[in-house]
Amino acid sequence: MRFNFRVKLRQFTVFIMMSHTQTLEGVTSRVGKNEHLIFWDLENCSLAEAESKLGQIQKEFKLGNIFVTSDAQRSYRAWCFSKRSWIEYMHILIHTFPFLDYGFWVWTVRRGASTLGISNKEGRPPQRVVSFLKGYEETGIPESMVHVIYDTGLEKRGKVVKIG
Repeated sequence: MRFNFRVKLRQFTVFIMMSHTQTLEGVTSRVGKNEHLIFWDLENCSLAEAESKLGQIQKEFKLGNIFVTSDAQRSYRAWCFSKRSWIEYMHILIHTFPFLDYGFWVWTVRRGASTLGISNKEGRPPQRVVSFLKGYEETGIPESMVHVIYDTGLEKRGKVVKIG
């Protein structure tokens, strides 16, 4: 269960969230000072819709191979090991709407790099490759990537309690 508490005190609002969370391991898109691997978190689409959208983007931006993974229906992560500048990466992600997860977009912009989880989410099976899109440039899986540990909520929406 998740609770969002909002307390309005004249000109100020205090926001507190209480939620069951889990700690996950992930990797980031950043590979150089201004280079990024292309990662996506796609939600609320079928595999066919994800493949179609990713295929259009892959062709337009001449990207390498794309691996699509999933651990739940209508929820996909896509991995492309082409390297692009931050600005081009942002253009690629913008072209992915409406299937790009909005939270993924917000945190990518805030942090200056995206993160995809590589550990198993609580209550879900391991991610597995569900699709492969042949690319336009040769790329390989990097020998090393920046690993991070992060917390995420199990509940994405919650009950709002407003006071004041």
